[in-house]
Amino acid sequence: MTRKMKKFTIVLTALIAIAFTSNAQWQQTNGPTGGDIRSSAISGTNIFIGTPGDGVFLSTNNGTSWTAVNTGLTNTNVYSLTLV
Repeated sequence: MTRKMKKFTIVLTALIAIAFTSNAQWQQTNGPTGGDIRSSAISGTNIFIGTPGDGVFLSTNNGTSWTAVNTGLTNTNVYSLTLV
């Protein structure tokens, strides 16, 4: 194999690898749909997301399902989250 052919093969292999990895996509879950997510926080197995207008949602199963956890919130426009 010539030096040019080796170089071409390496470049072609790299381009194919990039093409396959760049096709990774987010997957829709059974979570809150149709809204913006402005913040997120993770504590152990709990994932929290903050939304503008719909409040805070919690998933305890890696994002498979979500529950609104807005009890006590006086404003459901949540743009940041902090865990303590």
